[in-house]
Amino acid sequence: MSMRVAIIGAGLLGGSFGLAYRQLHPTAEIIGISRSQTSRDAAIERGAITSATDDVDAACRGCDLVVVCVPVDAITAMVIRAAEHCRDDAIIIDLGSTKATIVRTIDKHDRASGLFVGTHPIAGSEKTGAENARADLFKSKTLIITPGARTPDWLVERTETLWRSMESNIVRMTPEDHDHAMASVSHVPHLVASMLASQLPPNAEKIVGGGWIDTTRVASGDPTLWTAICRENAVAIAQELQNASGWLDKIAACISQGQFDDVHQMLENAKDARDAIVANRTLPVRR
Repeated sequence: MSMRVAIIGAGLLGGSFGLAYRQLHPTAEIIGISRSQTSRDAAIERGAITSATDDVDAACRGCDLVVVCVPVDAITAMVIRAAEHCRDDAIIIDLGSTKATIVRTIDKHDRASGLFVGTHPIAGSEKTGAENARADLFKSKTLIITPGARTPDWLVERTETLWRSMESNIVRMTPEDHDHAMASVSHVPHLVASMLASQLPPNAEKIVGGGWIDTTRVASGDPTLWTAICRENAVAIAQELQNASGWLDKIAACISQGQFDDVHQMLENAKDARDAIVANRTLPVRR
């Protein structure tokens, strides 16, 4: 049982991890690290951490567990930095939504590669900040673990045990498979939602309904965070955007040419695909 924990970036995800961990281990020391005094105060007020600082090195010193919850383009540096100060038998995990570049780079670092396991909870919200953190955020949610070539088996097993204690559903993937999959199911859908939000004509604002609100919900996410994701997973995202563009071009051509049987078939195929996914899920799905 880890009793000294550092959470680098105690916002929504980091704060939720802190709340969940404190429920399991009420006596644990949980240190939140943030450059912003406002963020540190919010995490303490929410009860996600027991103390806060802006000193990464001091916070990680002697830690049993370090959780890195910064934008994906800053994760690698933070993991390597944390590895220099935490215990020799510590676990370092991240909660980022891209993995290939992060894991590949850390694999080149002797000490960090022996302490780090890439993890990605399929959880979260368009909301940010520790004030929106929830202890049950990861409960019954998919948790992807992406070991690197040098990640010790025992470390992966300990990481799985950690996440199972939070009632997450574990899936193992290679970092590359993870990034290609996330481009399809998360990154491009976010960009499509952003496109729809940005294309709303001014004269349509007064008649916006639930369908538009639901479809564009994730477009309220942090633009800085999502720009970093696009940078880190550029190849897979670009490929999936081309696939999405091809589908739109095809249905646009069918509509303009009056080929509505083809339009119906494309829509039916899409409906069947979504319905099949929803039918196989045990969790409620936003409709």
